[in-house]
Amino acid sequence: MKTYIVGGAVRDRLLGLPLADRDYVVVGATPDDMIALGYQPVGKDFPVFLHPQTHEEYALARTERKSGRGYKGFKVYAAPDVTLEEDLRRRDLTINAMAEDEAGTLIDPHGGQDDLAARVFRHVSETFAEDPVRILRVARFAARFTGFVVAPETNALMRRMVDNGEVDALVPERVWQEVARGLMEAQPSRMFQVLRDCGALARLFPEIDRLFGVPQPPAHHPEVDTGVHVMRAVDWAARQGFSLPVRFAALTHDLGKGTTPPECWPRHHGHEARGADLVRALSERVRVPVDCRDLAVAVAREHGNVHRALELRPGTVVELLERVDAFRRPERFEAFLQACECDFRGRPGYEDKAFPAPEHLRQALQAAQTIDAAEVARNADPARIRDAIFQARTRAVAAWRARAAERWWEHFPHQADMGVRGIGPTLAAAFEQAALAMTAVVTDPVRVAPDEAVEIRCEAPDEELLLADWLNALILEMAARRMLFSRFEVSLGGHSLHATAWGEPVDPDKHQPAVEIKGATYTELKAGRDESGRWLAQCVVDV
Repeated sequence: MKTYIVGGAVRDRLLGLPLADRDYVVVGATPDDMIALGYQPVGKDFPVFLHPQTHEEYALARTERKSGRGYKGFKVYAAPDVTLEEDLRRRDLTINAMAEDEAGTLIDPHGGQDDLAARVFRHVSETFAEDPVRILRVARFAARFTGFVVAPETNALMRRMVDNGEVDALVPERVWQEVARGLMEAQPSRMFQVLRDCGALARLFPEIDRLFGVPQPPAHHPEVDTGVHVMRAVDWAARQGFSLPVRFAALTHDLGKGTTPPECWPRHHGHEARGADLVRALSERVRVPVDCRDLAVAVAREHGNVHRALELRPGTVVELLERVDAFRRPERFEAFLQACECDFRGRPGYEDKAFPAPEHLRQALQAAQTIDAAEVARNADPARIRDAIFQARTRAVAAWRARAAERWWEHFPHQADMGVRGIGPTLAAAFEQAALAMTAVVTDPVRVAPDEAVEIRCEAPDEELLLADWLNALILEMAARRMLFSRFEVSLGGHSLHATAWGEPVDPDKHQPAVEIKGATYTELKAGRDESGRWLAQCVVDV
């Protein structure tokens, strides 16, 4: 009886990746032998045992013979006379068909180590075609190992499997299981590209496949192709570490565009409602969990309204909040906003652009939540309780908007130094106003023409230090370029800042600068909300 580490553990060790778990193959043993040694049998379809101490999985070496369609159509033979080489031969890819013995010696009969070095997914043998799940596994591996490519002969084999109808025999639960795992990998778009290259995407997810080649207005979508857009959106979700429901919603938010008549391209009027119906149908077909389905339906139906949030009337905003169940399920509302941001970011050049809509809706929800619905109900006509609550929430949102629209900058005295303060409806707007206050230390910003643009980027551990870095960067640009600035556009993401400052070269006669600032120190930094709920960014400056 001999034991070997096999499969992913060997592959990942050779790639220098951390090992999540180890799988073992036992050669020369029977189930009775394993039980006698204290192993616990757990395998349903073939002999698998849990180690009595480590609880790691040990499987008896086995062979498999095709006996029917689909991934369950196999007869398994596990006996002491099955060799390690025979067990490895039944595996899907060469990089997964390696083993190590107890001394650490590598057994690699199919060239897996060479394919690892070449970053290639290559099937072990023609028996790959006997299990259609392997197509999904290769696609999932592509999403995880982003530098690998599918060998041409393996892609051709997968295409023959699709043409022969093998993927049509896959059970929905297994399709979703593999796709969900792929969505949680580093670059999910590669999974869908592999499925598309072999024709499986059109068979398993025709709603997604038909998005490719459907144009969108280039003024709003520089990538033009809808399929490319949704792939960019789901990859952005992955880079942010968003949850599975958010990633699925990002993937499916634009399904309705695939049903737009070509004569209407590149416009897609009404695609949101059509898309919501398609998400429901897809979710039913592949048994998508309820949390993923419900979020994806809401995003497909409402993402256009989110992008227009700042233009919506207060009552329309409250209606949107009610439709997405934001009052009862604020945690899902946050996931909803994340998925809508994936849509916005899934376009070339939009990764760092300002996107105020999510924060606007968060603040609108907070304003509406100040209404005590129970109190309103007690004082309302019983036949009009729902409307009374709606009207109260609408008034609260309208009042918040009126306050939030206010923005200004100011200086305030502080011993021998000077304080600069920016007030705005968002933290980014407050940063912009603080920059104007900084300019005003030198000259009246009204005197500065916003003729030339300068890009500025900063990162810091928190908002207060980010404010200091932002003002410092601004002063450095003023000194290095001998410019003054009068207009700013700031975008905040996490603890990073991307801004554009517009201004012109210093003209002593025109600008009459009071001081020439070459450096400054900052104390008493504040970046957050004041007592009235407005955003402020302020500090004391020693220039």
